[in-house]
Amino acid sequence: MEIRWYIVVVSQKKTSKIVETAQRTAAAIGFTWQSALVAAGTKMPPLSSSYALVQQLNAEGNSNIFLYKHIPSNDVVLVKTIQVAAASLDKLTGDTAAFNEMHINNIINKHRHDGIVSMRDGFVANGALHLVFDYSAGGDLLTLMTKKFSASWAEAHAIAIFQQVVSAVNHLHGLEIAHGDISLENIVITDQRDAPISVKLCDFGLAIVHDVTRYTGVGKLYYMSPEMHLRRPYNAQASDLWALGILLFMLLTGRPLFEKATMLDPTFHRFFHAQASDPSTGIKAVLDASPHSSTSTLTPDAVELITRLLRPRPADRLSAAQVLLHPLLKCKPRPFIPTKLTRQRRAMSSPAPRHSHCSRAPVLPRLPVSYFKSITTTM
Repeated sequence: MEIRWYIVVVSQKKTSKIVETAQRTAAAIGFTWQSALVAAGTKMPPLSSSYALVQQLNAEGNSNIFLYKHIPSNDVVLVKTIQVAAASLDKLTGDTAAFNEMHINNIINKHRHDGIVSMRDGFVANGALHLVFDYSAGGDLLTLMTKKFSASWAEAHAIAIFQQVVSAVNHLHGLEIAHGDISLENIVITDQRDAPISVKLCDFGLAIVHDVTRYTGVGKLYYMSPEMHLRRPYNAQASDLWALGILLFMLLTGRPLFEKATMLDPTFHRFFHAQASDPSTGIKAVLDASPHSSTSTLTPDAVELITRLLRPRPADRLSAAQVLLHPLLKCKPRPFIPTKLTRQRRAMSSPAPRHSHCSRAPVLPRLPVSYFKSITTTM
């Protein structure tokens, strides 16, 4: 894929300097340079020349999410617009976070995976970086799990989703990429109403590549690994694996395991000390103390996999490749698309599969309000 750069030349005297800076910036982050300089006094091609605005979805920090119609293809696409500090290219090299996301998506596009949302285009226009992605009309996984008519999720259904996410993470780790923000909100559902749920991982705003050592905690509080809170160097891919363990627990129970992976959190404190005495008892200690009876329905295979992903010592966690080989993921998924209440009731009343590790879960408690408040939390 070729990334297109649109640059406004505000002064003829600065043209050569801007070209040089832009070429250096593009080369540094691995993009093909395609000049699209507009002479002073002329107007830069607006975003609307190829895209027609449908609606704005949300705004957060210095970025906005829009739905656009791509006029040449007639496709509906999602556009993430990130404000760049000043509009001149003299400052583009300083906006490393914004352009890092573009760089990582470019790497992923060269090595595509069915479980990862594809970036279709990327360009700078009107003082902002615009990243264009395929749009998934099914919404995100958090919305699905909190819908008014949401049903309990049989373990096999949760596993079908989890397996796809792990496959995507395994692919990323093979490319030396750490996602950094695995969560329900960053998993989108493709619009396949007559097939088993198909999901894709999205949002690489906090991802890093090649050197996956990090020094500060990132992501959402409920998914952050213990080492993220220590303010010491840590392996970001190992933290992805911790987030997968939290994700699996939430898919199976409808609730986060604990609010914060520090000793200040009573649940984590109980979990950590149980793990220290016997690594196999950490999750069990949490389940035994849980006021939610639904959590006690987790099968031994599920508890074992979650336990091996949530080892406090990062080096002890399973890799994504090892997770894909775990017995729990061998359970054959059944179709489950909660679009109608009657459909949900049938799913709730259908007989459980005959596999001992694929038992049906009961109705789940709602996610706590604190979870939604933490969605934008970063360190």
